[in-house]
Amino acid sequence: MDEQGISWATMIMGLAGGLALFLHGMTMMSTALKAMAGSQLKTIMARLTGNRLAAVATGCVATAVVQSSSITTVIAIGFVSAGIISLTQAIGVILGAAVGTTVTAQIIAFKVTHYAFLLIAGGFIATMLRGRPTVSRVGAMVMGLGVIFLGLDLMSSHMAPLRSHQPFLDLMARMENPLLGIIIGAVFTALVQSSSATLGVIIALSAQGLIPLYAGLALVFGANVGTTITAMLATIGQPRAALHTALSYVAFKLIMVLIWLPLLGPLEQFTRAISPTAEHLDESDRLAYEVPRQVANAHTIINLGTVIILLPFTGALAWVVIRLSGPGRRQEEDENVAPDLNPILLEQPTLAVDATRREVVHLGERVARHLEQSMIAIIDGGEARLQALRQEDDRIDRHHEALVEYVERLLQPELPPKTGMEAMHLLEAADYLESIGDVIDKDMIPLGLRRVERDLQISEETQTRIHALSEAVVQVLRESLRAIASNDEQAADSVNASKPEIRALERQVIEHQFRRLQADAAKRVTAYTIERDITEALRRIYSLTRRSARAGCGSSVVRRYEEENIAENT
Repeated sequence: MDEQGISWATMIMGLAGGLALFLHGMTMMSTALKAMAGSQLKTIMARLTGNRLAAVATGCVATAVVQSSSITTVIAIGFVSAGIISLTQAIGVILGAAVGTTVTAQIIAFKVTHYAFLLIAGGFIATMLRGRPTVSRVGAMVMGLGVIFLGLDLMSSHMAPLRSHQPFLDLMARMENPLLGIIIGAVFTALVQSSSATLGVIIALSAQGLIPLYAGLALVFGANVGTTITAMLATIGQPRAALHTALSYVAFKLIMVLIWLPLLGPLEQFTRAISPTAEHLDESDRLAYEVPRQVANAHTIINLGTVIILLPFTGALAWVVIRLSGPGRRQEEDENVAPDLNPILLEQPTLAVDATRREVVHLGERVARHLEQSMIAIIDGGEARLQALRQEDDRIDRHHEALVEYVERLLQPELPPKTGMEAMHLLEAADYLESIGDVIDKDMIPLGLRRVERDLQISEETQTRIHALSEAVVQVLRESLRAIASNDEQAADSVNASKPEIRALERQVIEHQFRRLQADAAKRVTAYTIERDITEALRRIYSLTRRSARAGCGSSVVRRYEEENIAENT
């Protein structure tokens, strides 16, 4: 005990323990809500239109689901980086997140902490009903809410001795200058990386009558500024577009403070006018009754009012941010061969799988271009051009490695089996595409080098037939990528149905090569060997293409084709 009867160790432990319970309860609620939302969160976040109101609604709903405006903003940063949404749309999502986060503040401001143990007990019982997943998840959400209230109650009760601690009362008095409160709120929020946690502490303090409304408002402003640190950290190692999104978030929060700080007096008056009062209580008890609701209401007014003001200017804000920060140079492929594989999306497995699917398609497009360019050089190119093509195979390998590493990070024990299986099938498709690159690099390019070394000329008629076969294979490869992109089993079936056409073209090339072998021409045997090996390589590429389409479109397609192959072989 100090001279004023306060045990600082007990108070700090209570505050830290209560804050830990609060954050854990937020995590429990967020996890349960995300599990109930499932792939719908992907639809909510990814399928935005250019409509500002739709973007705001998206941010609001997503924040209500994940219980964190920072997480919603970080996801928006990932989407902008991946090119899924524009910066203007992301700003709309950020504005919506500011509205969505007010729901949390309103919930925790109600005097329901004495129901905490009931919520925890009821939620726990519901979680035991594992045969009914929806009930179990609702139970986890209710239990998380109970833990939040328990944490609030613990923080509030352990800070009660500060009522008579004069230095603390003097600090609150100094918060008549709101800059001090803004700094304290911003620093605390930056440390815990949760504005909701800061609001929880503010409400816990106000529940003991420890802070007046003007101090609570200053701390709320600080919490809004401090929460931007999470978004800025999320831009590390990300494309320039991610920085633009994070800076838009910072600009929004700073504009919010600049709008409302001069209006602090009228804001106080309006907040008191719309909030419940208790004039019959003494000053300290009255503050404890009134201020929690007032803080929550002011938080809602500040965020909602700023969104209404800024909503018509989202496009202008995006333009200003890009102008001030600079558009930046586009990253070279060598620096970022798989830009869609954003680590931010790993927090939402369904979104991470979608990103994986897009990058598998991008890998396939890279392979298809490589095949087209290689065929021209192999048939009629020089040594320098052939050697240069090998650099592209290095990029294909790095692209594939990035996919493997990303899926490894995604495949965690808690990942839903269906999501994990989809990721594994996509990785299998990527393996087949990478194998096509290996065929080009290790088999076909050496054939072109051999042709150059032996000074062979492939006849125009042979070139025409081989090119017809290679163009058909490339066309099928691109059809398989369209099947993978849309996860379309019928499109994968059409890839398999192309087998007779490819085999007919292959047979035409082989028959022509046999006729050429019988002709009286110099180096005809060597030419025949090279031409025949090129044809065989194209056949293997076609086979790998079919396998890639089957894998990329899911296990049911794989099983069906395996059964068909068994039937063919028997």
